[in-house]
Amino acid sequence: MTTITDRELNRATLARQILLGRVDSLIPEAVAFLLGLQAQTTNGPYQALWNRLSGFTHQALTTLIADKTLLRATTMRTTLHLHTVDDMRAIRPLLQPMLDRTFASPAKARTIKADRAAVRTLGVELLNQQPMTAGDLGKRLLEAFPDSDPYVLAQVVQGAETLVQIPPTRIWGHGGPPLLTRIESWIGQGVAKPIDMPALVLRYLKAFGPASVADMQHWCGLTRLAPAFEAVRDQLITFTAEDGRTLYDLPDAPRPDADTPAPPRFLPEYDNVYLGFADRRRIQSDLARARMPLVNGYPSTFTVDGFIAGKWSLARRKDTANLTLTPFRTLLKRELAAVDQEGRAMAGFLTEGAAAITPTVLPVAD
Repeated sequence: MTTITDRELNRATLARQILLGRVDSLIPEAVAFLLGLQAQTTNGPYQALWNRLSGFTHQALTTLIADKTLLRATTMRTTLHLHTVDDMRAIRPLLQPMLDRTFASPAKARTIKADRAAVRTLGVELLNQQPMTAGDLGKRLLEAFPDSDPYVLAQVVQGAETLVQIPPTRIWGHGGPPLLTRIESWIGQGVAKPIDMPALVLRYLKAFGPASVADMQHWCGLTRLAPAFEAVRDQLITFTAEDGRTLYDLPDAPRPDADTPAPPRFLPEYDNVYLGFADRRRIQSDLARARMPLVNGYPSTFTVDGFIAGKWSLARRKDTANLTLTPFRTLLKRELAAVDQEGRAMAGFLTEGAAAITPTVLPVAD
């Protein structure tokens, strides 16, 4: 097998994740290619697409969510993702066993004194009447199951049913708890036949490869995927990573030269490019990993030369906004200039051009 360096792996990953350069693409096509976008936060998908697509606007994505072209619901790793309708209907049922295990964990089971099937049935009845927040759903369920935790009661329904987060919540500029409704109520049809796992392997590698079996298992939350890789083995090539891992890929997938320029990118709190892998050294160095402790989520980060080089935050006050950069290493003048330019552009997107941007570079993080 051919050895692939971490730097070569980085450029291949950035190419697949549409982060080497913005492209002209329809939003649904990009979302489908990427197998969905991380969507734990309202603005995450907006930021992710701004990083990847030329001429992207807030309203373009909002329109597609409002007209039901794109759906936000719980899928991979029991986290929220934004998917096309076809992918939501085909991927969600494939993941149902993993969702069942997660939402029926012993810890959760101890907090409800009710039959889960009965909780689900009542939850469906309530949601069929009208959309509601998880908090309101839990309160209504508590009326029928008073000895239970309302939060977990709502989770029982969320795990068993495909609940879509719908406008006016979860779109740009609108905060507050998301409104939930059943997919059947929102688009007039439920989930479909699950996608074949070998087919999903090929799509995963197209968007995330080269990658290992463990990488894909981490990405989707399922286990024992080696047979699915073996089923399409004759369609794949293999590489050996610097640490000896076996990585699989499609023969004709892009793998740019290691010296291909990689512009700075300002990533949201959650982004496919590092949450799609079990081993993130392709974009996150040991230094960056040490500077990014997992505490209630991941920080927003920026890349330099393709690798995570620091974290960022944006604080807005009326018509001004301060972009704070905390580098993980000393940046060269040319690197800092490129980061400053991209950071101002991202901040302008987030403030919709209505604020004067003031970047502040803090000392290198300890």
